[in-house]
Amino acid sequence: MRTTRNSRSPRSRRGKEPAPHPALPQSYAAMIERTPSLDDAQLESLLERAVAGADAARTLDATAVSPSLRAQLETRVKDGQYAKERLVLAHLRLVPAIAGSYAGRLPFMDLVQEGNVGLVRAADSYDPAHGTFAAYAHRWVRRSIVRAVAAAEQAERTSGPTPEQNLLRRRVRQALAHLDAVEARVLEMRFGLLDGTTRTLDEISRRLGVTKERVAQILESALARLRDVVSPAPLAA
Repeated sequence: MRTTRNSRSPRSRRGKEPAPHPALPQSYAAMIERTPSLDDAQLESLLERAVAGADAARTLDATAVSPSLRAQLETRVKDGQYAKERLVLAHLRLVPAIAGSYAGRLPFMDLVQEGNVGLVRAADSYDPAHGTFAAYAHRWVRRSIVRAVAAAEQAERTSGPTPEQNLLRRRVRQALAHLDAVEARVLEMRFGLLDGTTRTLDEISRRLGVTKERVAQILESALARLRDVVSPAPLAA
């Protein structure tokens, strides 16, 4: 298994972390505050499990294996997905801190959601060769936000959004603020909220390196949360 010795993170020292950004919704800030910090041993263990799960998913996709080995690999995939979700939650504080640097370019929670996507992608693609996870996640979060800002500015130059589109976006942003980063990512891919391309559960499963059943569970949880926040009519407009 690949070592993660070089993956020390400043997250292991809760006392040095800044307070959540004042523009965050209370529920989001509370989630950050509730999430326990990781010490170095916990971080290294999660990174190893995430990498092992990704390796197992690639093996399942590319190789015919025996039923017993398949069961072992699927267990490793599920454990790796849990580890990635834990990594994302433990590093959520990075996102609003970086988003604040681009305040005014897009609504703040739009920037945060784009940063969340980058954070999930960092957890999906991390390899110890990339350096520390915190630094790698920081690069992915910033990259995702910068791309979203550039795309929005280009869209504004070509054709401005209608009032109805603005209303729908506001309602979607309000709803997504109640989801964690993994749920938001699954929802965005399933319904094409990010790039207009809807994806099947199988496609999402392959992209995230988890089973289709796990994707369905995450999607069901995300939709249940949305139903509690937004009535069906505005989302269907």
